[in-house]
Amino acid sequence: MSAAPPVAQVTPAGTSVPAGGRLPAQKKSRSLPRAIRFGLGLIVPTLIVGGWQLVVSAKLLPSALLPAPGKVIETFGLWLGIKDTPQMFYSGHLLGDVGATSQRVIVGFALATVMGVVVGTAIGVWTLADYLLTPTLRVLGPIPPPTWIPVVIVIVGIGQSANYTLTFLGALFPVVASTVTAVSGVNRELLRAGRMMGHGQLGLIAQVVIPGALPGIVGGLRIGLGLAWMMAVTSEMLAVHSGLGYTLWNAYNYFDYPAVFAAMILTGLCGLLSDVVLQLLTRKATEWHAETGVRR
Repeated sequence: MSAAPPVAQVTPAGTSVPAGGRLPAQKKSRSLPRAIRFGLGLIVPTLIVGGWQLVVSAKLLPSALLPAPGKVIETFGLWLGIKDTPQMFYSGHLLGDVGATSQRVIVGFALATVMGVVVGTAIGVWTLADYLLTPTLRVLGPIPPPTWIPVVIVIVGIGQSANYTLTFLGALFPVVASTVTAVSGVNRELLRAGRMMGHGQLGLIAQVVIPGALPGIVGGLRIGLGLAWMMAVTSEMLAVHSGLGYTLWNAYNYFDYPAVFAAMILTGLCGLLSDVVLQLLTRKATEWHAETGVRR
């Protein structure tokens, strides 16, 4: 008797995959080498820095308000503690400031991820949860995150707890919204297949719904992570005495604009690095989505 032909698999997106479990690799072959992609990513920042230097050289703005890029680089050296210049309040505190802000981002973002995915999944799966929670979320969601600062300070007080709370609030709503959209859009055929395999309600959520919705959830996590950095830095201007936001605000009060620009740039770089880490952590679970997507 001849062997039965191998059975194709189905990805969470509903795309048929050959029995080997691998999608055709034609899209991967079109990917540019890492060095070329890195070089392409540097083009726009290089143009921005070049235009910045031209504006400074042409003296279109006072140098006290718009420092030259080289002056900002010198400030990084002072902030790091490796440049022998007159001491400022932030001298040698760069690593400590980055560590303090990163800790607040990690704690607030982790709490927002857990609660956001749980609440969003509940709304996406159960109609009753949708009716109970969606109206309130639609009212709270459009409120700009910085406007929570005075309310949180009054309730929680000034300190670490206020930072964690504000960072959590900044990241929560995009995570909930993306999870609701992704979960409610999971293919019904996948749910039917899951029931045929004997999964109950919780099994379907864990084994079918969450994996199928994960690419959309990750998109919301990336947005929430950016907002977590924004809220952590913003709250540090008022609520604590350490971190990137504290340094930025005090540099502004001292009219030290090179330090202001340095703090802004470093915040952006930290946000970029954390986004890369998030993508690396979720890449394996969303590989099927990248393989079946429209991007060429």
